[in-house]
Amino acid sequence: MKKIGIITIHSDLNYGAFLQAFALTTFLNNNSYYTRIIDYRKIPNSPRIYKFPKNIIYKIYNLPRLSRYRRFIAPLLSNERYNSLEELQSFNEEFDILISGSDQIWNPVCGGLNRINPAYFLAFASKDKYKKISYGSSVGSYIYDENEKKQVRKWLNEYSHISTRESSGAIQLESIINKPVKVVLDPTLLLNKDGWLQYASSVKIKSNYVLVYYIDELDEVVSYARIIADKLGLKVALITNMAKRHSKVDINIPHCGPAQFLWLFANATYIVTNSFHGTAFAVNFNKDFVSVIKRNSPQRAQTLLKNVGLYERLLTNIDELDNIPLNVDFKEANIKLDILRNDSISYLLNSIEH
Repeated sequence: MKKIGIITIHSDLNYGAFLQAFALTTFLNNNSYYTRIIDYRKIPNSPRIYKFPKNIIYKIYNLPRLSRYRRFIAPLLSNERYNSLEELQSFNEEFDILISGSDQIWNPVCGGLNRINPAYFLAFASKDKYKKISYGSSVGSYIYDENEKKQVRKWLNEYSHISTRESSGAIQLESIINKPVKVVLDPTLLLNKDGWLQYASSVKIKSNYVLVYYIDELDEVVSYARIIADKLGLKVALITNMAKRHSKVDINIPHCGPAQFLWLFANATYIVTNSFHGTAFAVNFNKDFVSVIKRNSPQRAQTLLKNVGLYERLLTNIDELDNIPLNVDFKEANIKLDILRNDSISYLLNSIEH
């Protein structure tokens, strides 16, 4: 049995990053590989900073959510924990293959160092001991400068297979390394709805609801949800880590771990999100949805929705709500998603075996 180690962003309290790490590891374990996440704890990208005593209150308020995160991922972590690049230099775990996992690990803005993080290019690992591949590793909207290109080229030349999540990322990387770069699905889409629901945990919520999951721009996303909820006679429910309720929100849902996140998506009547992973789960679970464009990094949602034929669900202006049907026809989208899923699975397994 081949042993595989995955390095990716898994320690931030971010549902999308967390669940993509869980999905890739779980998929490979389900396919008879021994797979673990290399437990490298990077510096969080945008930690909330509060003065005393608010910093203590915030930490206490978030303890239930943090506990749920840790319990969910703990069985999939490697034996050693690495808290710095220096600690990774002694890496010698018994893996045959190392995978740079998905999410924006190749985007310096997201790597925790405010520069390219060599850990996510497997620079700490000997090419003579480990086979190196990538699955869905993303640069996001970042454009490398000439010095960064030289470094990226050096590291990626040690990889046998390279893939990313976005067409724009593939084009940029191909220009740097002069090799083909495969565009694949985000790992969360390697598992279908039934595959995910076995990990869901219920939330006490009595009303039918429009679920809001957002990354920044809360007011804008909630405004979309409020219009839809009023049309359909639903409540607006918000996944949040804030105690204060937004004026247009009916139901605050705090302290969600990944298992509760999955249940809320599976049981929503409608989903409004500006998150790529929120969009991916809405598509995967066949939920009526709109995706509000994330203006600083729209590439991931654009690529996914174009590829499954649902690009009209990506809205740039609230007035566009009047120009699309509220309900989504998933018939053709499901066919296209199955083709993409099978293609991504074939690429991944072939990368490991050859």
